[in-house]
Amino acid sequence: MAHKIKLNLSNLIYALFFLVSIDLFADDFPDKFSMKYDLLQLPTKVGEIKTEYSQIKNDYYFNVVIEGKGIFSLMGNRTLTSQGKIRNKRFQPKKFQHHNKKRPKKNIDAEFFYDKKLIMSNYKGRKIEKELLDGTLDIAVYLLQFNLHKSSKYSYSFEVYQGKKIRTYKYKKIKDQTIKLGKKNIETELFEGNIIGKEKSTHQVWISKNNYRIPIKLTFPTDLGLDITQVLVSSSLSI
Repeated sequence: MAHKIKLNLSNLIYALFFLVSIDLFADDFPDKFSMKYDLLQLPTKVGEIKTEYSQIKNDYYFNVVIEGKGIFSLMGNRTLTSQGKIRNKRFQPKKFQHHNKKRPKKNIDAEFFYDKKLIMSNYKGRKIEKELLDGTLDIAVYLLQFNLHKSSKYSYSFEVYQGKKIRTYKYKKIKDQTIKLGKKNIETELFEGNIIGKEKSTHQVWISKNNYRIPIKLTFPTDLGLDITQVLVSSSLSI
């Protein structure tokens, strides 16, 4: 009788693990995909973001184009590029660029040297060196790291290179929430984020739960004093 109970418990544990795996484990990114977001100062559209991702084996390239309208255009249209490798389920940037069409003097070009544990960048004609901390991501690609974690957690911490500084971004899960995009309902996890050491940095990120764990919606403050909402409007990914 005891032997029979043990077998039943084993089967039950296996079944539960199988069900949890289906619910939480994200698919690997395809070799290419795109995403497009609207930027809103509710209810007005103030810009858009277009992204293109490509990957060959473990080498990735991610391009982000930000175009502002109205008052948001004061920040300048920008292009962010991250390229590097994926190792041990983490993005490992090798090069990062942040180019501002309106303020080209503030363009940032950086390289990550893992053997020297250094990030070396050019900014305003000056060379800047920063210590390369373990697991450091860049501001362009860090939210895609949610998908590489595969399974959901209730808290995350990312070291993020922004161009001049490395800051710690911390997230905690608030709740599960369904978001309606067009005619489709998207199951998401809502996370509240804070940038350690930066005032008024609290923001929210809704990460999709099915197939791919990508940002569906964000709300965040800006240096202009505006609260901006970023919403996914189209993607080649099946979410």
